[in-house]
Amino acid sequence: MSTIPIPSLPVGDIEIKPPIDLIPDEYPRDGNGNFYVEAFFSNNDQSAVGLLNCLEELKFSVIRTASDTQLFEPQWITRVQKSVNDKEYDGILLLFAKIDLQVVEMKEIWGQFTSKHCPKLKNKPKVFIFQLESRKGRSLQSDSTARELKWLAGYETPSEADMLIIYHKYDDDSTADLLKALKRNIEDCGAKENIITLISIRSTFFHQPLIISTMTRNFFFVDHPYRGHSLSLLERQNYTKEQLQELIKQWSQIRIVDKRVQHNGSASTSRTGSFRSRNANKRKAVEKALLTKPAWKP
Repeated sequence: MSTIPIPSLPVGDIEIKPPIDLIPDEYPRDGNGNFYVEAFFSNNDQSAVGLLNCLEELKFSVIRTASDTQLFEPQWITRVQKSVNDKEYDGILLLFAKIDLQVVEMKEIWGQFTSKHCPKLKNKPKVFIFQLESRKGRSLQSDSTARELKWLAGYETPSEADMLIIYHKYDDDSTADLLKALKRNIEDCGAKENIITLISIRSTFFHQPLIISTMTRNFFFVDHPYRGHSLSLLERQNYTKEQLQELIKQWSQIRIVDKRVQHNGSASTSRTGSFRSRNANKRKAVEKALLTKPAWKP
């Protein structure tokens, strides 16, 4: 009985890929000092000032461009373009806080920072935050009739990767402010959550932020060696260590009292017993808190 020959195929090297949780999913950068950040805002905008102070505490070098008129000026973009082309930055973040873009569309701003215009920003995060007034333009036509125009701050989806556009409409009488909420979220859980989550969580605004993202990796405000579940475990471990140190301190105090009792005789027995009882109650309370503390949540 004849057999059909099986052709031998060359066997290549077997590639063993790392676990998913070990694959870097974060934009690489050495700290926050080399990340270009500039804000266009009014000095009277305390929410914007608070956010900028928060970023500076995180070692971002923030450029503050205050505008009394709060009107967009085209030379801003030209100047920023020159800056990011003259130096190698890890990324860029531009904030337009309650700035009137007038007839300029948002796409005309972020479109000037694609790899075509800023090749040094290729494959790096480019973040644009627009906080614009909730209103539409109106035009007086030749027949003297006021007609509603297309929303002047129109937007389109960028065709280039690594761009994040955040668009938020605000009202003058609104008590909630996107920038104030973002500052609070960065302080509370900036090491664990990326920028998109920080913008989205605990939002109580009448107008929810619009997020357009072509980001290929995560961007975090807080520089930290651990993220996600690993960071939660580290925080719980640190909490456990603190409670154990407190227990050791309490037991040390009890031992000191015991030695004093032995030295002074039985006259102090009743007083020492009361002290020991109080410390025993403290120890039980600490142990109960340690065992019943819920998992850390952002």
